[in-house]
Amino acid sequence: MAHRSFGPTILALITAGPAFAAAAGSGTLTGRVTDDQGRPVVAATLSLSNPVSGYRQQARSDAKGAFAFLNVPFNVYHLDTRAPGLLPGHLDVDVHNQLPLQVAVPLKPEGATVVVEENLQLVEDHPSTHIDIDKTTIERTPAAVQSRAMESILLTTPGFIADENGRFHFRGSHGQMTYVVDGIPVSDQMHATFSNSLDPSQVESMEVITGGISAEYGGKPVVVVNLTTKSGLGTPDGFEGEASFGASRFHTAEAGFNARGGKEAFGWFVSAAASESDRFLDPVNFENLHNHGKTGRLYSRFDWILGSQDTLRFSVSGGRTEREVANLASQQARSQDQQATTSDANLSLAWTHLFNDSRSLDASLFYRGSQAELKPSTDLAEGFTSAGMRDFPYWVKQDRSLDNLGAQVSLTQRWGKENLLKVGVQRIAFPIHEDFRFAIPDDAQAAGPGDPLYPYTPAGGGHIFHFDARIQPTLTSAFVQNDIHLGSFFLALGLRHDSYRVEDVSDSLVQPRLGLSYHINATGTVFRVSYDRLLILREHENLALSLSQQAWDLGPYAGTPRQPLRPERQHSYSYGVEQQLGKAGRIMVEYWEKHSRNAGDNAQFLNTGVLFPVGADKGLFRGMNLRLDLVPIKGWSAYLSLGRTRAIFQAPLVGGLQLEAPEVAPGERFLIDHDQKLSAQAGLVYEHEGLTAQVSGRYDSGLVAGNPASVVGNPDYDFGAQYVRQDSEGTWRIKPRTTWNLSLGQEWKLAGKRRLALGVDLLNATDEKGLYNFLSTFGGTHVIPPRTLAARVKWKF
Repeated sequence: MAHRSFGPTILALITAGPAFAAAAGSGTLTGRVTDDQGRPVVAATLSLSNPVSGYRQQARSDAKGAFAFLNVPFNVYHLDTRAPGLLPGHLDVDVHNQLPLQVAVPLKPEGATVVVEENLQLVEDHPSTHIDIDKTTIERTPAAVQSRAMESILLTTPGFIADENGRFHFRGSHGQMTYVVDGIPVSDQMHATFSNSLDPSQVESMEVITGGISAEYGGKPVVVVNLTTKSGLGTPDGFEGEASFGASRFHTAEAGFNARGGKEAFGWFVSAAASESDRFLDPVNFENLHNHGKTGRLYSRFDWILGSQDTLRFSVSGGRTEREVANLASQQARSQDQQATTSDANLSLAWTHLFNDSRSLDASLFYRGSQAELKPSTDLAEGFTSAGMRDFPYWVKQDRSLDNLGAQVSLTQRWGKENLLKVGVQRIAFPIHEDFRFAIPDDAQAAGPGDPLYPYTPAGGGHIFHFDARIQPTLTSAFVQNDIHLGSFFLALGLRHDSYRVEDVSDSLVQPRLGLSYHINATGTVFRVSYDRLLILREHENLALSLSQQAWDLGPYAGTPRQPLRPERQHSYSYGVEQQLGKAGRIMVEYWEKHSRNAGDNAQFLNTGVLFPVGADKGLFRGMNLRLDLVPIKGWSAYLSLGRTRAIFQAPLVGGLQLEAPEVAPGERFLIDHDQKLSAQAGLVYEHEGLTAQVSGRYDSGLVAGNPASVVGNPDYDFGAQYVRQDSEGTWRIKPRTTWNLSLGQEWKLAGKRRLALGVDLLNATDEKGLYNFLSTFGGTHVIPPRTLAARVKWKF
């Protein structure tokens, strides 16, 4: 692999200074605590919390009664204030933009005759469909490796369907997700097959948006995950940190460290994690053959407050993974030893200028560089024969890189009492280099001299297919988003224009994003409806080959002009209602529907983890979701997520590396492996004086699978036949499965700020055996993890 220097990019970002900046996904809450005479209250204790997400932050008022909460994730909060000799104060606040929010906190003296009515708002009136997840929930998520648990955390979202290797489907779509990390968009695929997973320990809070997508989000906005990372601004006593160690089955071990420090005007945060396992990814059989891997990740963030009007943020992160490619039984017998390596480096520089309390300018420069390499067991030369070949049925070698180079600027204006206008522009270039080679050691894989694959077999001369190309897709965007409060109504009116170009594909689309909600405050009821017009980019990983005539000529349509692989165009509708359940919790029910042209997916090349973007003529998706949250009461809390998804493609498929004739004719509709009749996940938590006990369960009724009759007697795949079934519609599906996780943890307070925590997770406690997928065109065959005991220790200082 060619290793590149990131020095020039770092230098360019630093020397750019405060000329550019980005709108982060967090805000600031400030105010002043006073008594009934208007005098400042010194050393009052203020607690800002959201009982649904689990967020909690504390502050103290200074000599002037002033206080500040920094880096507050967008959400609704309850502010409790207490001071000696004064009655407690209670206030609901709404933080949904980066403009500073100022509140007055008057406290009455003890003994005063007042009517205290403490309202606890658990529902948001925003038209978008989303859930919020705080660091307390993130930290207690059961996982064999906590630093690789991001996908497990996201699976608690209703409608998310689990697939292998951390992949998931949502609302019928595959992987069309955009992470927004402190305002910086990342639309690359982030799970372990393609890259290095984000470490959840760097996250303060996350917002998962699945409907009513704001016009400021583009790229792959089927789902937007807004991540607010941890900051060192205002760290108590100027410094704090933690170190952790964990171990689990399959010789799995991990170590992590994070620390932060700073004061009011400067803060820093750094986290690092590394892990190793003999079951690194989900294998292709229960024997777990040839599946060792190790990974490491580093993240840092630096914040400067440059006076009363300017803030600057710089972040740098990176990761590297080295792993074996899991073997089939026949490949293990041949001693196949394919190796995969991925690495990435990320930089961003962001600046915010505050004109006044109602207007701000945000801008940013950002860079992401990623590389992936697949190494065969041995090198191969032209004129090869099958004698002594270890790689079977295909010999594959890959070296590719994908970069993101972007800049964005936005202006935010608060108008009226609660309305917000935001306008912005964005430009991202995606330089791509792909070097891909393959050969076919098995003559039986080609039908004869007329088969396009024949030249790459020993009988056809032993040639090696070689593709080497560079392309640079670009995305240029502009948006306007206007959020308007009209009494009990909330209107979210957005308009976005995207222009995307790559090779001979040029596509642009005006995208209205419209949302409406109605809040009945007396009953705590919110009705929502939204419409999103979306332009969804293809996965850029392996896009160059998927767009090429060279790849097209390997398949059943060889000799004809290739068909363009265009971005997906989607109409998305959502209708929902959310109800507050007194002070106990809330429940949300939603029906959604989507209609797509050029519907996107990935097709996997054998079990290598090399996936190529493909597109279907049409996609039709619909379903229902439910989410129930019960907030902590006497230490008990719980959640339930339910989802039902219908996912249909219409042929033909274009793009990818299609080496076989299509199974369906053009115009024919077929269910895809994103279709599942029911997915359910639930959790029950008890917390008391440092003790945490948790039980969580997940039910999956089964994705669409291949026909087991096609592999009868095949030693690599016939084991899976007992784990599939034919449903009432005649569709082959994975058999339903239910897995349970049990967790127990205890934290002890030591001297000063120091604490010691021990935790144990029993994953898949009943040792359920099952499959994620079977003979899937898009995902292959993979098995779920067996019962696994994981333990960890954490020292906080």
